[in-house]
Amino acid sequence: MAMKIVLAAVLGLLTSSLAWADRMGPNGDKFYEAAAHFENACGTGECKAPFKRIENYNVKTSIDTLDAKVKIEMKKVANDQAESWGDTILEGDYYSSGRTRLDSVSAFYKGKTLVGYKIQYSEKAWFVGDCQYNGTRESLKGCKEGRIVEVSYVSPDFLTYFSDEERYAEFSFASN
Repeated sequence: MAMKIVLAAVLGLLTSSLAWADRMGPNGDKFYEAAAHFENACGTGECKAPFKRIENYNVKTSIDTLDAKVKIEMKKVANDQAESWGDTILEGDYYSSGRTRLDSVSAFYKGKTLVGYKIQYSEKAWFVGDCQYNGTRESLKGCKEGRIVEVSYVSPDFLTYFSDEERYAEFSFASN
């Protein structure tokens, strides 16, 4: 019996740690601090020196100056981060397609030094709280469609990334 309790506790810890996909690599604490400085300097509109932001990728405006390797890594991060939605927003009245889209990537700099990236990613989703959803794709036709959207910061080496604590995953009725 004691073994079952220990096993249940270990499984509980493992699954709860999987709910948050954020990853802390080498010097992750320094990157976390740098991202906070960037957000303070660039959060609303123009960046304050010495910070600057350069948009490298945006699916809506067709901007795509992102290096292919960087884009692959950003898509991996976006997919990893979206995995946590099963234990967060998707436990509520939402259903998602499960296909994560990288929406935008902006590089942020301090002076001429790349500090990291701010990415936005999303999945097509439906609000199922006020419709006749019964678990089938067909029943989603009567549900309100939108996207689950989230923002994360990614270090230049891609080893540290975390969700924007001010903007955790949220449902938006905008369909693009």
